[in-house]
Amino acid sequence: MKIEDLTKIHKVLGAGLVDHDGALIESRITFDYDAEKLGAMAARVIDRCKESLGIERTSVILYTQNIVLFTRETDKGIFFVVCQKDANLGLVKVKIDKLT
Repeated sequence: MKIEDLTKIHKVLGAGLVDHDGALIESRITFDYDAEKLGAMAARVIDRCKESLGIERTSVILYTQNIVLFTRETDKGIFFVVCQKDANLGLVKVKIDKLT
């Protein structure tokens, strides 16, 4: 499975991979938003959670009024997926697990 396969899931708006500094490695965004900003935000969220909780690796799911942001730290970098809040979140999580 590849990042672009995730964007084929109904109501997934985009996915990508950034390094730990937030620099974009790969992305596929299907809506009008800046992948670099999403990646930088994902890296910052992971970094702050690790600092606050004192843990080595983490995953974070952020829910907002309109979207859900999945972030997961991997050996390759920080992976992120953005989807509409009414997307099939279970399916998205299963696909993320397979990809990472």
